[in-house]
Amino acid sequence: MFDQTMKTAAEAAMTQMKQAIQGFAAAPATFPVPPAMRDFAARGAESAKAGFAEAEAATRKAAAGAETLITAFAGAGADLARSAVAGAVANATMTMDAVQTVLGAPNLQDALQRQGEFMKAFGEANLARAEEALARARDVAAEGVRTIQAEAQAFAGSRAA
Repeated sequence: MFDQTMKTAAEAAMTQMKQAIQGFAAAPATFPVPPAMRDFAARGAESAKAGFAEAEAATRKAAAGAETLITAFAGAGADLARSAVAGAVANATMTMDAVQTVLGAPNLQDALQRQGEFMKAFGEANLARAEEALARARDVAAEGVRTIQAEAQAFAGSRAA
């Protein structure tokens, strides 16, 4: 008898629950959404849009920084290539002038002296060009590091906010 009473009570509870679920399922369009839930959803959507806009802005800024860095490296590479060509032309010109100067020497001793002067000038000119190229490369690299650091700090700052 106790078992039968429990079974009847459980069936009654289940029937009521089924009816409630069927009532919700039968008329979902007429079920009113509370205004607080709508406001919460709207605020969440606006917050997500704002977060996405901030992330997009940070990404665009990082991309611009990377573009600036790449452009600087490409410009420096082109500048170094131009300098190398100019150095090669200068070396060829110096060599041809030295040949004329050495051949115009009145004696062997003077020719050797002129050859020695040419070698010294040639070495000094190439050393100066190499030092200048290294200084430019160092400056570009340092600027690149500063740009990367600034972009990383800006990105980290935007992520912390």
